[in-house]
Amino acid sequence: MYKGSLVGAGFNVFAVWNYVITNTHFGVIELNPKLLAAILGGEIGEVESAIEFLCKPDAESRSKDEEGRRLVKEGQFQYRVVNWAEYQKLRSEDELREYNRRKQAEYRAKQRAKLKSAKALPGEAAFVKLKGDGATEEALSAQVDSMLPEAGQQ
Repeated sequence: MYKGSLVGAGFNVFAVWNYVITNTHFGVIELNPKLLAAILGGEIGEVESAIEFLCKPDAESRSKDEEGRRLVKEGQFQYRVVNWAEYQKLRSEDELREYNRRKQAEYRAKQRAKLKSAKALPGEAAFVKLKGDGATEEALSAQVDSMLPEAGQQ
């Protein structure tokens, strides 16, 4: 928003646009310049000119919907936010990615905790050491046999 075609539009445009972004419901917003001027601490004329600016076509806009307009007037104080659905979709995708990141981190933390708390089987450390030292198949097999319960309980 701060790097696109709104650059240099003025404080009043950014103030009104931020108000629009945070208060739009299902792509529609009511903008009464008198009320908005009181809320934002500006002059009614500044708010009216900002709304007019946001309703004008913008050839440099990244979005070509509605000729780059950001708002379309639909009633006395009612405006439609042109790309509201697109912004909602992006927000939802971002939220989904963030949720998946969090859940994956939780899963990995649980797996690490399981590994740290896991007890080695009797003789397992000796087997791993033998294998690391390059023990023969017979030596490894004998180590495995020594780890198994008595012959009658196999």
